[in-house]
Amino acid sequence: MNNNNYNYYIDLHCHYEDVSKDYLKRVFSENSLISLTASTDFNSYLKLEDIRNENIPNLFFAYGLYPEQVSIKSINECFEDLNKMNYSNALAIGEIGLDYKLAKTTEQKSLQKQLFEKQLFLAESLNKPVIIHSRYATKDVLDILSSWKLKVVLHWFSGSLEELSYALDRNYFLTIRYNRPNIPDIKNHLFQLFIETDYPVPYNGLTPDVLDIKESYNVFCKQNNINLQELQNQVFTNFCNLFPKVKNRLRL
Repeated sequence: MNNNNYNYYIDLHCHYEDVSKDYLKRVFSENSLISLTASTDFNSYLKLEDIRNENIPNLFFAYGLYPEQVSIKSINECFEDLNKMNYSNALAIGEIGLDYKLAKTTEQKSLQKQLFEKQLFLAESLNKPVIIHSRYATKDVLDILSSWKLKVVLHWFSGSLEELSYALDRNYFLTIRYNRPNIPDIKNHLFQLFIETDYPVPYNGLTPDVLDIKESYNVFCKQNNINLQELQNQVFTNFCNLFPKVKNRLRL
């Protein structure tokens, strides 16, 4: 790192619970990576806690329950799972939100909202940012978030241009995966941008790898005519703005 250049690839949204601890140790020791891996249920939380105990430099954690959990467990069981999580070990609350592809009934949508708002309350009380999932539910997600004073990251945002403009005006952060979504006038919004892989979700039918974050950066730079170093510097700055206390915990 020279002249305030930060040569890191930051993956702000991924799921490493089923990745070998030995592999993660090696990859993070050999590459300039910073990652935030998120839980989706209590079992993935336990696996991530096991990984966290390895103290892998530059690997950070977000804990929360995915909206689908209300279709698997009762709402009270979901609340019990939240109560059992150790949030002192988390940078953020996530992955949380709404998913109307998974909610088949009005009742399930209502339960998703209850779980979502419970976790927003938790995030506010702990003063932690939230990592948001909003598939086919962007309007309701934005409507609910408008009542909360939180730092918000909209993971792989898929709303309309109007909803995108609203989110940017609210100073929310967005994550981009291989230049999707394609954000108009993106060079004026780099300060609200993160890059992600959503590992292990496949992309274009290909089996992903933890190191695919490098390709996600490269695709974004090429398609938007942005210098890689410029992007790395800006995303690093964004990371420190989102998590002001984290810089002294980074291996630089």
